[in-house]
Amino acid sequence: MPHLVPNIKKFLQLPRITFKRERIPEVTESQKTAASQDAKMEVEKDRNRAALRKTFYGRIIRSIVVGFWVMVIAFSLMRLSPGDPVRLALGADVTEEAVEAFRTQLGLDKPFYVQFWDYFTGIFRGDLGYSYFSGRDVTEILGTHLPVTLMIIGLSILFAALISLPLALWVATSKSNTVNYMFRALTSVSLAIPGFFLALLGLLVFGVYFNIAPAAGYEGAFPGNLKYLWLPALANCGSLVPVLSRVLHSSLVDTLDEEFVETGIIRGVRKSRFYWSYLLRPSLAPTVVLLSYMVGVMIGGTVIMETIFSLPGIGRELITAVDGRDYPVVQSIAMIFGLIVVFFSFIGDLTGYLLDRRVTLS
Repeated sequence: MPHLVPNIKKFLQLPRITFKRERIPEVTESQKTAASQDAKMEVEKDRNRAALRKTFYGRIIRSIVVGFWVMVIAFSLMRLSPGDPVRLALGADVTEEAVEAFRTQLGLDKPFYVQFWDYFTGIFRGDLGYSYFSGRDVTEILGTHLPVTLMIIGLSILFAALISLPLALWVATSKSNTVNYMFRALTSVSLAIPGFFLALLGLLVFGVYFNIAPAAGYEGAFPGNLKYLWLPALANCGSLVPVLSRVLHSSLVDTLDEEFVETGIIRGVRKSRFYWSYLLRPSLAPTVVLLSYMVGVMIGGTVIMETIFSLPGIGRELITAVDGRDYPVVQSIAMIFGLIVVFFSFIGDLTGYLLDRRVTLS
């Protein structure tokens, strides 16, 4: 045991280790409130993501359903309407044997449900049929004429945005009652003017007097075709600009009463940032959603513009097909128009949500 004594002495000479008790800081009420708000925001984000996925898949299903029923309605109406496409295609001086032979060749001698089933199953094979008059594949007709119509719609949306945004912003920030009265009067007058009248007036002014727009003809290559499309697109804005500018003006007036607008003014943010982040972005969601739902109106207006300006668009092709009872062409174009409207409505809802996260998707 004597040899353990030095070791015990060394152990006793070691410095003592003391443990301090640290005090845990208390959580204040403001920190609790902030944490609660962060948790609510995360829950709201998860809910919006789930709603976005649900809306996306729901719109896909809705597009299929809408396309199917548009096809059914167009298929039924064309066959219930008066007129024989076979006789219209062959002409008046034709024998009954030739009429029956051509009817059998087109499959029009089959029962209604058999014709519909053949057309419906052909869609999944990429076979939309052939034109009764020209003999062209309907897919080829769509690929040739549909881009012209889509470009007119796209340019109409662009021109409407370029006119409506600054106009509504200027009127909303103006404190003059005269400006507001003039704005309401001019938009009311613009709504009352028919689109075909604006098209004819545009042809007279820009095509005849100033000679800066061709009155007829078309060049298919981009960007050379823009000189033939800008005037029809501008005339097509006659019904868009008044509606969009009024809706945006009303949203901007409501936004100007919000507290964050006063905060932006006090902070002295740049004008460009103030107009976009504090005024336009919170106000654009209703306008964008409305614009997406007005695509159907624009399609109808585009058909008139293509006829007046002699443009080879799908709307003009639709009128020709309806006059000639060209069943496959009418059915396919009507189905495509239905899908375009549903697609643009989904894009509008999604863009409105991205512009203003306060919009709840359902």
